[in-house]
Amino acid sequence: MRLIGLLCALLLACADCSSPRESPACAGVAAFTCTTLRVPLDHQRPDGPSLELSVAAADNVDAPRGVLLMLTGGPGQPGVPLLARVRNNLDADVLREYRLVMFDQRGTGSRGINCPALQAAVGGSDYLTPPPEAVDECAQRIGPGLGYYGTPDTAEDIELLRRHLGVDRLTLDGTSYGSFTAAQYGLKYPDHVQALVLDSVVPHKGFDPFGVDLMAATGGVLTAACRQDPACTTDPVADLAWLVRHGELDGAPLNGTSLLESLSVSSLNSFNPSLKGIPAILHSARDGDYTGLKELFQQVSSKSVPYDDLSAGLHLATLCSDLRFPWSSGSTDRPAAVEAAVRRLDPQQLYPYDRRTARNQLVIEGCMRWPAKRVSTYPAAQELLPRTLILHGSNDLFCPVAWAEWEKQHARDARLVVVPGSGHSVQRDPQGRAAVRAFLLV
Repeated sequence: MRLIGLLCALLLACADCSSPRESPACAGVAAFTCTTLRVPLDHQRPDGPSLELSVAAADNVDAPRGVLLMLTGGPGQPGVPLLARVRNNLDADVLREYRLVMFDQRGTGSRGINCPALQAAVGGSDYLTPPPEAVDECAQRIGPGLGYYGTPDTAEDIELLRRHLGVDRLTLDGTSYGSFTAAQYGLKYPDHVQALVLDSVVPHKGFDPFGVDLMAATGGVLTAACRQDPACTTDPVADLAWLVRHGELDGAPLNGTSLLESLSVSSLNSFNPSLKGIPAILHSARDGDYTGLKELFQQVSSKSVPYDDLSAGLHLATLCSDLRFPWSSGSTDRPAAVEAAVRRLDPQQLYPYDRRTARNQLVIEGCMRWPAKRVSTYPAAQELLPRTLILHGSNDLFCPVAWAEWEKQHARDARLVVVPGSGHSVQRDPQGRAAVRAFLLV
């Protein structure tokens, strides 16, 4: 992380520290111009410390349908390095009709938060248990500004970006956590949103940090995937439940968070969204042959993800500010509040996982140690007003379909498309891309 209030004053003679600077390179993508947007660390203190955010914008500034701002996930993914991949997933007519823009959200990318110990331990994972000392080191590394990486802060960055792009309204397309960011901006600034595309939805109300919804949905997804595979003759849900409670790997109890991590990553549309072969791997492990499970852990591990691809430090900084925890009501004994909340969890709702899995997840273990600085404050509005397309994959093990259904119920003009057999990040799927094209070019 770079806090560059002094540098901003040195580089710019004007008082507006959010003015963009052009850069000669633009992620190796032709017909795009890259700039650096400076935003206040604290939007209530525009003259205070600032951050540099990289921005890439297509050169068709007179695109007839305006700006299409693509928002990445995580939280922790940058935008500009993914420009080429995102552009390739968009229809040529969409790229002609809209001006595609991407940016590195605060705390991401090469200028973002780099916590080496935490990054080495969990990488880009949503679930793996973080070492306490790595969490403490990361919070100390970020320093006094660690409370300014919540989603509402990013929403204000988007508003500054809109102004500097010189447009009245944006069309926002967000995937996973990006859908949450897009919705938060839409709730705060509905008059500046033309339309929303929400892919692999994180509901704008937030979610339970124990992941109860996700765990409860796992059984149905695995069962449906097994039915679609003629080679699947086992009960993958029962096998997974047994491994969570009794499995051992290299002489140590098998960690449920590792299973949760591996199955979720497998459901990415860039990996194995059909989950083909997963039931057989689970069944073999239950029978004592862990070869396939070890290989799966290696193939889909998030540990090797570098900070500038997905920042583990930013991930925690955002979630610890955004979510509501058992101690959020003011409890000073966080561990006691967590243990009491865990005891209240219904084991049937967690099945095939268990309370231990819920307790040991990254967001619980990490945020329990994270310093209490700022809690994200969300817009009072509860209903999305802009025209909205919601995309979801039936096999998504990161975000349950129920989240997308909730989002549709809390949007005034929304269409929900659930793509059978698709996983997380539906715009990688041909059917998802077709739905986006039809929606954006209507």
